[in-house]
Amino acid sequence: MKLSAAIITSALVASATAFDKWQRIPDNSTLSPGQTVSLHFNRAPTTHCPDPLAKYPTGTYGVWLYNNPVRDRDTISFAQSIKIEQGINATCGHIYVKIPAKLPAVQHGDLWYLRLDTSLDTAPQMPTVYNAAGPFSITA
Repeated sequence: MKLSAAIITSALVASATAFDKWQRIPDNSTLSPGQTVSLHFNRAPTTHCPDPLAKYPTGTYGVWLYNNPVRDRDTISFAQSIKIEQGINATCGHIYVKIPAKLPAVQHGDLWYLRLDTSLDTAPQMPTVYNAAGPFSITA
C-alpha cells in the first residue's frame, strides 16, 4: 500500500509502516486552525504491503485528529478525537482536508496527531490499516 501526503506550508519528512511512504507533518511542528492539508494516496503492492495483503479491497478512508494518545497494552486512550473527513473513496487518490477552525480545550495542545485509516473487511486478522503523523501543535 502506498500513501503520500503533501502538507501545504510544511516541510516533508518520510516515514514507513503499513503504507509504503507517508510524507507527513514534521514532528513537533505547528499548524494553524483552518490550515489545509493535501493528502495523496495510491494503494499498490510494495515492500510494506505485499500482494497477500494488497489483494484485499479497502473500505473507505477516514481522517481524524487525536490529542494525547496513550497506548497501554492492547488499548489506546486519548484526550480528544475529532473526525475531519470520512467516507473517502479509495480510488480518488487525492483530497484536501482542513484542520478544524474550532478545537476543544485540551491539556496538552502540543500532542496532536493526524491519522488516516481504512479497513480491510475481507482480510483475515487485519481489519484496519492506518498511519499517523505527529506530535504537532495547533495554535492560532
